[in-house]
Amino acid sequence: MIKITDFSANAQALGYFYQARYALYMLLKSNPDLHISIEKLDDIAFEKDGTPIELIQTKHHMNSVSSLTNSCSDLWKTIRIWSTAVQNGEVSTESIKFTLITTGVAPEGSIASKLYPYQEYRDVQTALSLLNEVAEKSTSHSNRMAYEVFLGLSEIQREQLISCVYVLDASPNIVDTKEDILRELRYATRPEFKEAVYQRLEGIWFNKVIQHLSSDSLNTISQTEIVDYINDLQEQFHQDNLPIDFLDYIAPAEESIAEHQRVFIEQLKLVAVSQPRIQKAISDYYRAYEQRSRWVRDELLFVNELEMYETRLIDEWERRFEAMKEDFEDDSEPQIKKAGRALFNWMDQEANIHIRPRCTEPYVMRGSYHLLSNQLRVGWHADFINRLENIIERSLEGVR
Repeated sequence: MIKITDFSANAQALGYFYQARYALYMLLKSNPDLHISIEKLDDIAFEKDGTPIELIQTKHHMNSVSSLTNSCSDLWKTIRIWSTAVQNGEVSTESIKFTLITTGVAPEGSIASKLYPYQEYRDVQTALSLLNEVAEKSTSHSNRMAYEVFLGLSEIQREQLISCVYVLDASPNIVDTKEDILRELRYATRPEFKEAVYQRLEGIWFNKVIQHLSSDSLNTISQTEIVDYINDLQEQFHQDNLPIDFLDYIAPAEESIAEHQRVFIEQLKLVAVSQPRIQKAISDYYRAYEQRSRWVRDELLFVNELEMYETRLIDEWERRFEAMKEDFEDDSEPQIKKAGRALFNWMDQEANIHIRPRCTEPYVMRGSYHLLSNQLRVGWHADFINRLENIIERSLEGVR
């Protein structure tokens, strides 16, 4: 009987995410003059001035302790990749370091244990002898190609290669790597904002990695780029600022919006706002909704901050709404619509009422007004409550 789990791609997918997350961790720990690539020369590679200086293989095992024995496939797949690179002249063993980072554990006395970076354990000659012995005598079919490629190198090439190989076993898994990254961010922001900064940084990083892989990894990523992103995030997590996360959010089309969420659209139609501007308003509404929800989830807001912000928005609207009604020259519908459109134009194009002094992204205020408009707490037409309360009633009946 075939089990679905036989085809599970979870482990493979975790391996890719681990590779990307670990690359971020290593880049944060590196130097400003180093650049990183993924799936270009190796799983991860560091370059300096366009020259590779370290190739890194990552091996991830989540639920079991993998043993890095002398004949294990993780070790020999790695040796095969590096031997091929040396054989093809893609890298020079005179100026490069080969590092195997694995969550597996090297048994005492094993080849991998002889290639630790620590001098008290490192024994390149013994490791080389054991590798030669395994490659020459093992009958493992799965490792056969690796053995052949390794033995295809000259003795000098093998010695030069192995002298540059370093094994870091028992490395943090994908979950623990997040904790390591959080430690690297400890000076980037206040402790209470560290998780929120991390979430945004990893989102930026994964997008960066996708772009990198989509371009066949031709361009490298520098530590300076990532530090710039962190500095930008740092600026957003101040008491007088808030992060902006939904600039690229794609709002739904008007026809797909449920009736109880389209009161603000009907408010705009009451004053004859054009369709392109209504679509902009829909975008502001949803971006503000998502943004405010994320601020709440990330616990970035002060107590009652949203309520106090809405009170300020309503107060400014009330002043202009009452003034608008005072200035009516007559009660004709075209006059009322024109005045209401002018009130909406003030909000859309002139008003600058920010939730915090440095959080000045317009969609926050515009979208917040549309959220209030959707609840009939503000409006643009002088008679908006009477004209639209039937929609509210229908919406309430629809959810009962």
